[in-house]
Amino acid sequence: MWSVGRPESGTRSPSRGGGGDGFTLLELIAVLAVVGVALSVAMPSISSGLQRWRLREAVREMSTMVKFARNQAVTRRQSLQVVLDRARNMYWLDRASMSQDVDQAYEKGMRVYELPDGVRFGQVSIGGRDSDDERLGLVFSPHGTTRATTVQIVDLRGRGYQIVLDQATGQTSILRTED
Repeated sequence: MWSVGRPESGTRSPSRGGGGDGFTLLELIAVLAVVGVALSVAMPSISSGLQRWRLREAVREMSTMVKFARNQAVTRRQSLQVVLDRARNMYWLDRASMSQDVDQAYEKGMRVYELPDGVRFGQVSIGGRDSDDERLGLVFSPHGTTRATTVQIVDLRGRGYQIVLDQATGQTSILRTED
């Protein structure tokens, strides 16, 4: 039914701003402003969480490599080492008698692991003595034993974890360092 004059109850007049299914420009700008403020507040938290995740994953991967090296040394009945290249933040598994750099490891087809961006090796202590060497090896004997070793892996803020190797058993534990 058609009506002239005032709209019937329950209907909207397009000329009064209530008609149509769209949004006004002002409403869109307001929503975008709210979303922008929310993102600016959330981004540092998301970035920090991602950095912590990368650090934990790097520590788990390194710890797994150390455990694998110990098990392989016992299984093969030969000394093996995890070589740390602190200058390049890389590590790989090799025979204990070999002394090579990362380029030679690549040439031999060895699997070389790299710490993620923002994560690096911190202090390394072998046999109770801190080492500043750029490249060193965590050696496991055919019996699975090693020297008492602590390898620190840290993020850009210095927060991190220590991978601790027990001298008698070669077992690995992970300790969180103080912030």
